Amino acid sequence: MRGLALLLLLGALRGCLLQNIRVSQIPAVSATEGSTVTLQCHYTLSSTENGSLGWYRWYRHVLGGPEVSNNSRNYTGRVSSACQSDCSSEFINNRSASIQLHRVQIPDTGVYICEVALELSRTLQGHGNGTFLNVTVTVSTSWGRFTLYHWIGAGALGLLMSFALYLNCKEHKQVISGEEMICAYKKQANMDPTNCTEQLGEEIVYSTV
Repeated sequence: MRGLALLLLLGALRGCLLQNIRVSQIPAVSATEGSTVTLQCHYTLSSTENGSLGWYRWYRHVLGGPEVSNNSRNYTGRVSSACQSDCSSEFINNRSASIQLHRVQIPDTGVYICEVALELSRTLQGHGNGTFLNVTVTVSTSWGRFTLYHWIGAGALGLLMSFALYLNCKEHKQVISGEEMICAYKKQANMDPTNCTEQLGEEIVYSTV
């Protein structure tokens, strides 16, 4: 009896070990805005047995959270399998559940979690630890923004300089006109007009400010 019980216990343990699944993901990946990025996901089994049925899903942030698929509003038309031809064979034989995310955007930055399920003697299900996707701005985009800000700043500076020059010319014109009027008055009154600018300059400038 003891020997039979031991054999049953070993058989149960062996069955559990044969039906383990492990899902692996790379920790992080970077992509530039507007490009296509591959989110890699592979799984291994503790036995040589392959299932004929199975599925995989990708989630963002947390397991069971927002699903990353073409059925999701934020990813419509931007998700595809990373397989080259027969995706079913890729998943079952090569044990790959990788996907590609197209036309990535800055808001796509975040953690992406891969979940895999297989139908063997029982349903096996597992998930990876997540891949952090970091989306950065392209050089051309950042240069375009810099150029736009540069032209806006240059235009504002030009307007300020033009306004300051206009005020300076207007003030100078008023001062000259005042001096000419006083000098003309001195000539009519038979006074010496040679130094009228220096004598009355302070009064003229003060009156026009």
